[in-house]
Amino acid sequence: MEVTHFFKNLSSTEEKAFVDYVKEKMPSIENLLTKFADDAKILKVSIEKYEKHDAFEVEFSLVLPQKNIIAKEASHQITKAVDLSKDRLLAQIRKHMDHLRHDRSHGSIRTTEKAKTEIEQFIES
Repeated sequence: MEVTHFFKNLSSTEEKAFVDYVKEKMPSIENLLTKFADDAKILKVSIEKYEKHDAFEVEFSLVLPQKNIIAKEASHQITKAVDLSKDRLLAQIRKHMDHLRHDRSHGSIRTTEKAKTEIEQFIES
């Protein structure tokens, strides 16, 4: 997977801490994307520091052959912002992979007891 980093308003030590922490988190993302070829997935990771609010906004933008997935979160700590964005990205990747496998379990409507009995009666007759 090709990974690119973008920085805005960060010091060099913050940039290094950000890149190192993102590298630690990459295996969990790559484990979900084993079905795609290495050159078919591009991850753009960007961070922006807001001096006024003393906060960091992290955005993960994943480009896949059939879909672009974007996850953006903000926090007062770099590590927390990366973790929140990564978790949001992983949830969207799982949902997309379920969609590709035609797995409808993530959005299925639960059947009520009354409907279950009606179905059972219909099957018996």
